[in-house]
Amino acid sequence: MKRALLAAWVSLAACGAAVVAMDGYHNDETKDPNHYRWEGTRNGGYSQLGGVIQGLKGELRTVREPVTAKALQGIDVFLIADPDTPAEAEDPKYISGSEIDALEKWVSDGGRLVLFGNDKGNAEVEHFNKLAARFGIEFVETIYLDGSGKSKLNLISQSPVLGVGLTAYLVDVAPLKISSPKFEALLTDGSTPIMALVHHGKGLVVALGDPWIYNEYINSKDNHRMAENLFRMLMKR
Repeated sequence: MKRALLAAWVSLAACGAAVVAMDGYHNDETKDPNHYRWEGTRNGGYSQLGGVIQGLKGELRTVREPVTAKALQGIDVFLIADPDTPAEAEDPKYISGSEIDALEKWVSDGGRLVLFGNDKGNAEVEHFNKLAARFGIEFVETIYLDGSGKSKLNLISQSPVLGVGLTAYLVDVAPLKISSPKFEALLTDGSTPIMALVHHGKGLVVALGDPWIYNEYINSKDNHRMAENLFRMLMKR
């Protein structure tokens, strides 16, 4: 009887909702506590993205402690957005070497990591790039300008991950440099990678130098549909 109950519990757990966790430790702004957080309902929050994920039957969490193997247990998708600078937080928490080791192992074992940076001066780049480098990614500390000298970008996706033919709207993006041979370009402007997906072990890493689909812009152009497509893929077990 006990074995039958255990088997039933394991089966239910395997079929449970995918867990999408927000990093609330490295993004914990003193001046704007709900900036890029699930609970943020103003322009700078991710409440509408949280609604998209819940609409896909996902469960939302926030990790408010240093990243360890224990902290990552039970998480399917981990989003690190806009790590704090000294101008944003009284005591900014920088991504450490031990956290990078834990995240790399978690991704290798099948985790899906989303890295949303920001343009120069609006996100901590040095330590964030040490994490990104483990996956052959670098956030370039500048604001990308297209061929017309504009930083407001309308980029058409050629990737089924986001949706072929859909248009992403982004403002003041940090471009990427990619050295990993196992990457897919999700958004580009000419030969410049703007958003990339990297395969690492059994897992995936998505990188973009912008928080992108926060409340202010999630309904611009095709951003909402692209967010649905992206997280539907990331949450697939």
